[in-house]
Amino acid sequence: MGWEVHKFGDNAPAGDWVQWTIGSGWFDVQGLFNRKEGVREFLRLAAQADLLGEPFGALLNPVHDNKHDKNAMQVIGILGPHEAPTSRVFLGYVPADVAAEVASFPEGMPIAVELKKSRIGEVDVILNCAGLWPPAKQRQEMGLETAPSKPVTRVDENALEQLDALIERMNVMPALTAKQAAARQKKNRIDFIKDDEATIQRKLAELEADRSPSVLEDPGGFKQYDNDLAKQVEIVSEGLDGWRRSGMTPAPYYSYRIAVILSKQKDVEREKAFLAAWCRHFSEVGVGQRYAVLVERARKKGAIPEA
Repeated sequence: MGWEVHKFGDNAPAGDWVQWTIGSGWFDVQGLFNRKEGVREFLRLAAQADLLGEPFGALLNPVHDNKHDKNAMQVIGILGPHEAPTSRVFLGYVPADVAAEVASFPEGMPIAVELKKSRIGEVDVILNCAGLWPPAKQRQEMGLETAPSKPVTRVDENALEQLDALIERMNVMPALTAKQAAARQKKNRIDFIKDDEATIQRKLAELEADRSPSVLEDPGGFKQYDNDLAKQVEIVSEGLDGWRRSGMTPAPYYSYRIAVILSKQKDVEREKAFLAAWCRHFSEVGVGQRYAVLVERARKKGAIPEA
């Protein structure tokens, strides 16, 4: 006989809740085996209540006088509404490492729990729950958390000079048609049957070079540079190298970030100039939503004519 599985519907207490940020937000209730018969009975009744649309759920009960763990926290299953349960069943404990992190929450932080999934077997019982706390805005309004500081946009004269040079380069660089780009892609495509070893290695090296090495070499990833104009210009310039060499359209994300940075700086004319230069090359050949967004942005900003 296999597992008897049930995925529970909404059973959180009334109010606005989100999963807390400890791990995935879910945890496995510990100690079920020691009281598995009572747990099995409750979970089957809870599943029945779920199917019938009747109230059920769970509560968290801190046990500060637990001699083994001062952060111990019980999971109590309930039938009936959270405000006035008709039945309470001690199911088990929140894992010790999770309970320790909950104990570090600011004093007065509301917490709750929601049953997510049960698996009842012949020998064992497994119960997954989600830990809950208020949304970030509410936590901040309650004075329990401070809002994260806004990222600093780094724009200096040197970065603007580099951007102007990139704009000029795109303006004078011959634009490729979709047909010409496809021809370059075909020429640089690796044929592991027909190409000799030297050609394969050369094409592999060029392919790697076309993948924006300034991003690949940084373990922090590209998101950390979202507001760094100089870095975005460097990445777009590398993408332009690859486009000219192999006909591979560069990722539009970095060009989009340049436009956003300039917009935040209220540098209207420079943003228009950049978008116009970018559209010379990619408005007709770029495929994907981000390309379409950039082209539409260029039209709205007056960088290119309306379609």
